[in-house]
Amino acid sequence: DDDDDDDIHEEKKEQENDQSRNALRPLSNTLHVPTHPQPELVAFVSAEAHYSFIKAISVIGIESHNLIVVPTLHNGQMDVEELESLMINMHDLYGEAKVPFFVGVTAGSTVRGSFDDINAIVRVCRRHEEKMNSSNYPYGYVPNRNIRLSSTSNSIKKHKIWIHVDGAWGGSAIFSARHDIRGLVKGVEKADSFTFNPHKMLGAPQQTTAFVTRHKGLLKAANSSGAKYLFDCRKNGAEYDLGDASYTCGRRTDSIKLWALLKFHGPDGLGRQLEQKVDVLDYLVKKIKEKNNFLLACDPWPFNVNFFFVPEHLGTKMIQSGVDMDSSNPQIGEHLSKELADVSVRLKLVLHQNGEMMIPYQPISNQEADCFRIVLAGYKPFTEGDVDRVLELMEQYGNSL
Repeated sequence: DDDDDDDIHEEKKEQENDQSRNALRPLSNTLHVPTHPQPELVAFVSAEAHYSFIKAISVIGIESHNLIVVPTLHNGQMDVEELESLMINMHDLYGEAKVPFFVGVTAGSTVRGSFDDINAIVRVCRRHEEKMNSSNYPYGYVPNRNIRLSSTSNSIKKHKIWIHVDGAWGGSAIFSARHDIRGLVKGVEKADSFTFNPHKMLGAPQQTTAFVTRHKGLLKAANSSGAKYLFDCRKNGAEYDLGDASYTCGRRTDSIKLWALLKFHGPDGLGRQLEQKVDVLDYLVKKIKEKNNFLLACDPWPFNVNFFFVPEHLGTKMIQSGVDMDSSNPQIGEHLSKELADVSVRLKLVLHQNGEMMIPYQPISNQEADCFRIVLAGYKPFTEGDVDRVLELMEQYGNSL
């Protein structure tokens, strides 16, 4: 009957479970099971940080709630006082149950173009490390005994918060001698690691990414598996083989692309390219402020300009609603923002459909409406005449919307 069938089904299911447990028992004997609860590692990034940090947290197995998003100031910089407050409060609430181990610093956010204050963030992390060392926090750098590190490795053992500068977009500022550009990444030498993408602002072939750390030997200590059929210190030129220091081992020779840029232009030449781009964008900001049909969406940074096109009829409504049309960070109400966002989408489409230009629009954190963004990536020159032409076309097609 039905009851007998259910009993047989349950008995068979229990036998299958026993077989599964028996199959897993040899594996479980080889796994390390901690005898004490393990602290949770916590990372901090700003609200303007790149989305790839979320992916990285997933890859290394840290739960998403342990990626703490730090609020930003009105200009898009990480609020360093809030970072320190979050670290202190976390220590007060959780003690050693949660351990800050990483802070991601943004050097040129994708949309706004903002740069965090590297020196200020380093000072906060060093102060918190002193507290962690005095409290005997469980995590810090423990070197692989089989890998020889530089003579500075003793200081690394007390170094518990890794500071990484994400300069994928804005990191090329290191090549400029001008204070208004080089100063954007002031303090980068104090960070533990730094990355920048020459294929973005410098025009190198895609993909070209440089990752730099100031801790000599640390990448090999972290990633080396010592595969004997590949890596042998007795080989000629073995010191130049970085494969065992890389997580992925084999990879394309991206470094040759950066080497070729430096060989052809030199660091000063690359710096002059950046400076020319910044000067042209300064001109764009000046023209936006002069024209009635354009409005800055946020305070401009040297490498990014975000702005709205405002048709005459909408501009009149915005003025009547009290919007400061001369502000670089205007406060726009919800209803007007919807109209402004619709203009951005329609203007982009009509410019594209008429074969005039492809200009991107995107959301920005301080506005409800999508805005236009102009950045000068790549090697191709972009002049003040090009700026005039872009704005002229936007007015030509935009006022009829």
